[in-house]
Amino acid sequence: MKVVFIRPSNPTGSGYLRSFGFLPVPLGLLQLAGDVRATGNHEIKIIDMEADQMSIQDVINDTVRFNPDIVGLTLHATAAHNVSASIAKGVKEMKPDVITLAGGHHATFVPEEMLRSNFDVVVMGEGDEIMMELVNVLENNDDLGKVKGIVYRDKEGNIKRTPPRPLIKSLDKLPMPAFDLVDREKYTFDVFGRNETVACMETSRGCPYACEFCSVTPTWGNSWRNKSNERILKELSEIKRLGYSWVFFTDDIFVVQPNIKDRMKLFDQMMEMGLSTNFIAQMRVDITAKNPEVIKKASDAGLRIAFLGVESGDDETLKKLHKGTVTSLAEKAVKVLHENGVVVLIGLILGAPYDTFKKMMKTIRFAYRLSDLGADSVQFSIYTPLPGTRVFVKALKEKRLFTLNWDYYDILLPVMKTKSNPLLVQFLQYYGNYTFYVRKWIRSKFVRDKVPERKMELLRRAEKYFAGKLGHYMKEIVVSLPVGLIKTARLMRQESLPPDEKLQELIASSKVIVYSETEDKRNKYFSID
Repeated sequence: MKVVFIRPSNPTGSGYLRSFGFLPVPLGLLQLAGDVRATGNHEIKIIDMEADQMSIQDVINDTVRFNPDIVGLTLHATAAHNVSASIAKGVKEMKPDVITLAGGHHATFVPEEMLRSNFDVVVMGEGDEIMMELVNVLENNDDLGKVKGIVYRDKEGNIKRTPPRPLIKSLDKLPMPAFDLVDREKYTFDVFGRNETVACMETSRGCPYACEFCSVTPTWGNSWRNKSNERILKELSEIKRLGYSWVFFTDDIFVVQPNIKDRMKLFDQMMEMGLSTNFIAQMRVDITAKNPEVIKKASDAGLRIAFLGVESGDDETLKKLHKGTVTSLAEKAVKVLHENGVVVLIGLILGAPYDTFKKMMKTIRFAYRLSDLGADSVQFSIYTPLPGTRVFVKALKEKRLFTLNWDYYDILLPVMKTKSNPLLVQFLQYYGNYTFYVRKWIRSKFVRDKVPERKMELLRRAEKYFAGKLGHYMKEIVVSLPVGLIKTARLMRQESLPPDEKLQELIASSKVIVYSETEDKRNKYFSID
């Protein structure tokens, strides 16, 4: 079989690439490519719209030239829906017999809509075993109904959903990702140097927490499954051999409480085996704050950037988000990371249904406070109900969404009516982001904070990069902000939602648990009101 895997881009492209020159390899596709390879002598091609700077038509033409039997697109970002549908439509028009597959967070929870958008099969949740079975079934013209964990159209055109499959217990059994299918030099980290390249690694799946806005737990499960240190070191060794200068551990939580000892051992092994490398990890504020010895060891092994999901500067809001943390722990976590020479990126959310202007300003001021304690960068997002989440179902039932055009579900544009005017939320998102950096720059001219040398080296490089991007940032303020506000005002005025039948379909699909469960192992995410 000839298989093409495609990473589509959002209509507006990657914000991380525009702002930081950061574009990591498409790990999900590389893993699926490795999975398919393990099933037979298949030809596989990876197309990455962002890395190759391709238009939709470029992707269609490149795909058809390969003459594939199967074309798979991953939709981890909801905003990539319409781009993906256009690609599938174009490929189908030029090669009607090709089988188109959709997978990822978004596709998992809107499968009927994906099938109406020129896709033949939707892969639900964890796709590795499904993909391996699908290739063999399609190669042998066998019955798709035998494959658990998919939604598809049968020969009569009826939509069929097969039974869910169990989560993969042993991630060590997964084939190695097919890193050789992409060009390392395209995956850049320009903020720290023109020759810096970044690979991705997955060491675990799932999340034992239940933040209401997050689609990770519904997709990957409410338990945390991890690879062994031996398997992690094997993948890390391959990445080092290929010459990547950075590794982004894509785990939604890199350290969880029950696995602290294993992580400490991993950091020791990385240093002992000469596999220390600059790496990025996503961390919980509570675990970081309460386990400074883990951060010290991680820093020694190469932790250079940590993303903290702080979410809010208001403890009442954190409680309603079901975040399970408090602001005092966020302060301590930032200090611990800073003192160990780690660049700290904090994530904050504005515009939740219970957010007021006063609370949003409190969150922005809290970002300033964290900046003074050592936070170096901030990402203010807009509260966005994503398919598969409790809040998406609630917003549909209460008819709070003023658009279901997926292009706008990029967490940078408001799509929902709340206590606060969406235009105000959008303005505060820009205001919070830009005043954070302006304030930090001004403060640096008058206050000389003690910064560990390993962190200072990275900050010096970043300062040069940002100086060269001033034109871009000014354009964002002068052009993007007013254009974005006008776009939102038009959407609010038009407020076009689909008929009730379509809304009920979306509600039903978003409530589905996409993997098999037992009574003693249920996903707690879905039991929270």
